[in-house]
Amino acid sequence: MKLPSISYLLNKSKESFLRFPATLISALVSVCAAIFLIEYSNDITNTFPYINILITSALGIPLFFGLSMFNSSQNFNRTKSAFSHLLCLAILVIIYYTLPDSDTTHNTSIPYIRYGIFNVIVHLLVSFIPYLKGNALNGFWNFNKILFIRFWTSALYSGFLYIGLILALSALNLLFDVDIDDDLYFEFYVVIIGLFNTWFFVSGIPSSLKNLENNHEYPNGLKIFAQYVLLPLLTLYLIILYAYGTKIIVLWNWPKGIVSYLISCVSVLGILTVLLLYPYGQLKNNSWIKKFSRIFYFSLIPLVAILFIAIGFRIGDYGFTINRYVIVLLGVWLSFVALYFSFGKKNIKLIPMSLALILALMSFGPWSVFSVGEKSQINRLVSILEENNLLQDGKVVNEVIWKTDKIPSLYSNEASNPNDGVLVDSLHNEVVSIINYLDKHHGFSGISHLYAQNIDSLIVLCLDSNKYTDESNIYTRSLGLSPYEKYSSHYDYYTFNVEDIIVTQVTSYDYVLDFDLSQYGGILDRVDFELNGEEYFIEFNPSDPNTLMFIENSNSLEISVEKMLSRLTNTYGFKSESRIHQSEMEIEKKTSRFDIKMLFHSIDYKTSNDSTYISSMHGKVLLKIR
Repeated sequence: MKLPSISYLLNKSKESFLRFPATLISALVSVCAAIFLIEYSNDITNTFPYINILITSALGIPLFFGLSMFNSSQNFNRTKSAFSHLLCLAILVIIYYTLPDSDTTHNTSIPYIRYGIFNVIVHLLVSFIPYLKGNALNGFWNFNKILFIRFWTSALYSGFLYIGLILALSALNLLFDVDIDDDLYFEFYVVIIGLFNTWFFVSGIPSSLKNLENNHEYPNGLKIFAQYVLLPLLTLYLIILYAYGTKIIVLWNWPKGIVSYLISCVSVLGILTVLLLYPYGQLKNNSWIKKFSRIFYFSLIPLVAILFIAIGFRIGDYGFTINRYVIVLLGVWLSFVALYFSFGKKNIKLIPMSLALILALMSFGPWSVFSVGEKSQINRLVSILEENNLLQDGKVVNEVIWKTDKIPSLYSNEASNPNDGVLVDSLHNEVVSIINYLDKHHGFSGISHLYAQNIDSLIVLCLDSNKYTDESNIYTRSLGLSPYEKYSSHYDYYTFNVEDIIVTQVTSYDYVLDFDLSQYGGILDRVDFELNGEEYFIEFNPSDPNTLMFIENSNSLEISVEKMLSRLTNTYGFKSESRIHQSEMEIEKKTSRFDIKMLFHSIDYKTSNDSTYISSMHGKVLLKIR
């Protein structure tokens, strides 16, 4: 096999650049922005503009590539081609200005989530835009086959090139003591994955797509991969999901969580498998592929029903969020695809086209994933507050009013968390979860009207004073609630503490030893000490949580604390903390070698079902040799 010459490679690179100039320029801008961030990240006070340039130009790579393929398929002249490129450039500029420009209180993740959706839409557009018109399904499949193979080939070449360069740099460092900047390793990765990978990818795209419709030579390796790797995995996943579906129907215990995501992933895997096998089903002796495809789409219908029921329970309990709305829309899309192909339809272009359309529709307007999620969570929050009398005339009851005369610190003259205890733990945790969700995704403009004070202005004051401010914390505490979730426990916890640790006269004892023992999660503490060349231990009895063991050699002495604890609880009752005199927390014991006196300074214990369990204790041990 004759290897390509250097001149051939240069000519091929030049040809690729002339075909896809905007694509490669976008890749270059993205790479330069990334390298600039790597080099000067510690010196830049506001990295958002550079990050936004990086990701916007990265979006330009598939956008301009898809545009070039569309212009080529439509035989656009230079004027139309230039106009379409300017239009796409304008779109990228608009997207850039929708992204956050600084790390202020009002920056949320929504612009970047919307950017991610745009990225998926653009990549879907690339898959079908040269075949937007007509019914050239074989050409459409062949084009996507080329994209699929070029993607993995480019990744393989880029990976080996990067590994080779990294090994070369490491060899220079190890063998010749050449000082290699650590950033250089990452910068090589950025250049290779951003520029070389893109250039290599577009260089293998055929200049004309006209002949692809008549190309009926399909790679055997792709069929083997789909038939003997993806297909068995898909069948296994379907069996598992159907078995699980049977279980929840029989037990009538409907899932409320991860099953929706599992069904979505398996469905997408199945659609990919069917798409890879599509042209082979048009050949003789492969009729089973057509039958399998219809069976697969029929099998999706019950699974999608389970998906809707499962996510419906979740939405019914906690309302819409971005993730839940996306799952619902994905279920709608899967329903359309399953029903369409179950009835023998063959237009496989509808798969990426319909998904791109749904994603585009959910990005804008009052029906968008962002608007629906925000409104649903705000309505849920208002409903909880109103039902529990924490809202009156649309304003928070017992709102904590913050003082600003000691900025950057905020404080209040009122009681801390005055509304704590009004909500049961589950509702309290839901309020905290909703406010954290709003903070992460939408901001607080939708609930600011519930407060008498302008909390945003307080937060801005703190930020202007260079003080990090947890906005969700302030908004929750302003409701008069603790900003932390509460977890119910079947234990009640109590403590006995010595009111004043007094100086103890030990003239009648030879040694004093501090001890601090606890037992949590089956892990028991032990105090080890050595005296006259012999080792001694004090530890909890593994079979009795209220008894200590004093171990000397092979002998052990049990020191029961239960009687003292029972006496104290009978005297002082069960309180979160009881402060008592030292004399009431002493136990004396004797062994063949020692007189022992234990002075307990603190005992933490818990109760459950009329049983008492010591959690921890600390104090002193007095020892007298007999």
